[in-house]
Amino acid sequence: MRKWTVLWAALIGSMVFGTSGCADQSGFDPQYIIREEKSADEAESTAETRGYEPEQPQENSTETNPLTKEHIREVSELYYAYHHLDGERQKIYLEMFDALTDMKSGVPLSTVDKSVLDVVFACVMNDHPELFYVDGYQYTEYTLGDVVTGITFSGTYSMASAEIEQARLLIEQRLAECFEQVPLNEDEYSTVKYLYEWLIDHTEYDRTAENNQNICSVFLQGKSVCQGYAKAMQYMLQAADIQCVLVTGFTNGERHGWNLVRVNGEYYYLDPTWGDASYASGSADGALDSFVPAINYDYFLVTTDEITRTHSIEKVVELPVCTAIDDNYFVREGLYFESYDADRLALIFDSEETRTAGSVTLKCDNSETYDLMVQTLIESQAIFDFVDKQGESIAYTSNDEQRTISFWNV
Repeated sequence: MRKWTVLWAALIGSMVFGTSGCADQSGFDPQYIIREEKSADEAESTAETRGYEPEQPQENSTETNPLTKEHIREVSELYYAYHHLDGERQKIYLEMFDALTDMKSGVPLSTVDKSVLDVVFACVMNDHPELFYVDGYQYTEYTLGDVVTGITFSGTYSMASAEIEQARLLIEQRLAECFEQVPLNEDEYSTVKYLYEWLIDHTEYDRTAENNQNICSVFLQGKSVCQGYAKAMQYMLQAADIQCVLVTGFTNGERHGWNLVRVNGEYYYLDPTWGDASYASGSADGALDSFVPAINYDYFLVTTDEITRTHSIEKVVELPVCTAIDDNYFVREGLYFESYDADRLALIFDSEETRTAGSVTLKCDNSETYDLMVQTLIESQAIFDFVDKQGESIAYTSNDEQRTISFWNV
């Protein structure tokens, strides 16, 4: 729970700020499966429609059983989900991916087990944000008596070929503008941070945005919801040759989407939607309180422990346990505290960065440090030892889950 409060010489007033899941989920998971069963002589078919629900990973799903060379081609490490399927499912993945890329219909799959289709299709979509025109898929099951003899696959699409090509050109143009200043020659942290900030600066959270489940909403309209944010983040990171995958799940009982990203060889979670104040404000018109910064870093490159305090992960394939903190924003920016340190606090509040921004956020390593910082800086008002605001106000917010404290008007 976030708490917004204003500090005076004496504390007055408070209002509760709640963080919730992606508010508009009516279209969050647009994939639908239309099942058609046909006999070997293609007699009359029956159809059934149902919603897509990712299959839970099987035991040992992280182990790979490579296919022979004639069955598989080299696939970039950028695509996390692909590399965490076994060899049989990797082959089906590529068959689906090729069909969706070329918009083919009735493509034979190398399986007669329809139970694997959901999870493999989810892996393709979680790896490939450039398939922005894919709505879902259909499959046709061929039987001879009670024996399944084959399955064919077809994608379902929201755009015609001409529309797709036009959208793709506009997206690439927008991406090129973004990459004009991206620090690709620096370490991966700097690249991820730049792209995260660019995405938030150029996107407004809007439940009514068109195509808000794909990257078109971000790059073409500048408005989206959580899945659009996460897929756009993934699209940019992959363009920068950084591995990133879409992760889905729940926050406060509502569906949500965010990212898993590999930075400098370690895995972290990243939630660009929760980093955008236009989402956090909960305001229909996107209006923000004057002291709220546009970008929040509480969910920028965090551990599994940190993300699961607020996010429930829906695993399509096995995900790593993220424990690294070296590239967490607060660690990299010198704002991470393992104990109360008055000398460091003085340097931070007196720094040029804090003075220019007019605000600063501090993160604590554990609950004990966090509680001490809150008690000392806020309850005992020691913040005024570092900021000369006698008779004036300092605004702050604290995030108990992420153990961060932010101050404005400093």
